[in-house]
Order: sequence, then structure tokens, then C-alpha cells
Amino acid sequence: MLKNAIEKIDLNKYRHAKYMLFIPLYMAIFWLEEKYIRSGYFVSYMQMDSYIHFNEWFVIPYVLWYPLMIGAGVYLFLKDAPGFKNYMIYIGVGFLLIVIFYAIFPNGQNLRPRSFQHPNILTDIVGLLYKRDTNTNVLPSLHVVGTMGAMFALMKTRALQKWWIQTLNVVLAISICISTVFIKQHSILDILTGVPIGFIYYFAVYKWLPQIKERLNRRKTVLIGH
Repeated sequence: MLKNAIEKIDLNKYRHAKYMLFIPLYMAIFWLEEKYIRSGYFVSYMQMDSYIHFNEWFVIPYVLWYPLMIGAGVYLFLKDAPGFKNYMIYIGVGFLLIVIFYAIFPNGQNLRPRSFQHPNILTDIVGLLYKRDTNTNVLPSLHVVGTMGAMFALMKTRALQKWWIQTLNVVLAISICISTVFIKQHSILDILTGVPIGFIYYFAVYKWLPQIKERLNRRKTVLIGH
């Protein structure tokens, strides 16, 4: 029965799955950096960070990053192959470039509180995040760049072009980006560098690459015509 089900799968329909191969490469490099970059790093900090007080409530939008990233990927994979391809290029290649930057320019932040004044379930979650994720490899913020990647991908999906869906999309993205500084996972500097990179990736994936591809196709057509 399982064999028959596998044989019925149209592999051509899911050829865009190959673009996921960027992800393991990025994750492997990031894992090594998290393990070995522990000291001697550039400290990401701005004076404004001192005026932002820790607020555990922001861990809620912060952890929504994970279902957003995965959910967007699964939806696009099943419903929008071109959109999935662009999303994977944005995330895969984009994250890979950032982790390479981390290796060249090790960085981290020293903003995490040593203890929580009012321990509760939310601070427990923050504590777990602190243990799972080191305070290094923060500039620019992968959390911010990834959020923008998911937001742009969902914005480009025709089936989701409803005002309330896109409003929720943008509000969620902004909330996630802001949350990074309130739970002291990132400095404001990490956001200020992550946002422009996110826009550069957007133009590269959704504007510049299609234009380059179109020009190459035109040249190919002209050459064939001659």
C-alpha cells in the first residue's frame, strides 16, 4: 500500500524541493559558530539598548518566528512552487552569506539579564532560549532577516492577497523584529543592520535576478535567431 502511494507521487510537481539544499549548509556552519565562537568577539551595542527594559511578554512574538518560518515554507511548497523557490533562495543563500560574515567578523551581545526579577512561565521560556541559543552571532540578526523573508514571500503569494491577511502578516513581522531587543536576544544595532539587508535580499530575489534572467533569455533568443 505504501509502495503504491509513493509511486503515485508526481515527482516533477515537487522539483522545487531541491532549493531546500541551501538550508543544511547554512545550519551546519551556524552550528559550528555557535559551538566555537564564545569569546573575543565584537560586542554589538548601542546606547539606546540601555533604555530598553527587559520584558518577558515579548517572548510570545519572538517564538512565533519558528511557526512563521516553517509555516510559510510548507504553504509555499504545497501551493506556490515559484514562491517557494524565491523563499528558499532568500533564506538559504541569504542566511549562508550572513553566517559566512559571522565567521569573518565574530560578534555577540552582552545584554542578557543575570536573573529575572519576576520569575514566571514566560521567563522560563526565555531562560530556555538563552540556553539553546548563545549570545553570539547576532549582527545582523537572522531573526530579523528571516522574518522579512517570510513576510515578503507571503506578500508575493497571489492566494493570500487579502487585506486582513497581509495586515496580520506585517504586524506579526514587526512584532517579531521588535521582540528581539525586549527579551535581550539582540541589540538595536542588530536590527538596524538586519532590516536594510532584508530589503537588499528582497530586491535581489524579486527584482534583480528576474531582470538578469530576462536579459539572458533575450540574448539567447537573439543568438538563436541569428
